[in-house]
Amino acid sequence: MEKKYRTKEVIAELGICRPTLYNWFTKGKIADVAKDRNGFRIYTETDLRRLKAYRDKVSPPTTK
Repeated sequence: MEKKYRTKEVIAELGICRPTLYNWFTKGKIADVAKDRNGFRIYTETDLRRLKAYRDKVSPPTTK
């Protein structure tokens, strides 16, 4: 059985903040993940790989 992750674990693994992750979903940049019966997002290993790939594709803003 594939391991499941909670949002807190995913944002720690990705090194991003929660609003960034939710913006990716709400703005349609990445497809949303499954939710449990209470409406909480449940991430699989496949979801985590997909999120990491997107994170690595997006370049962070530069500061001057």
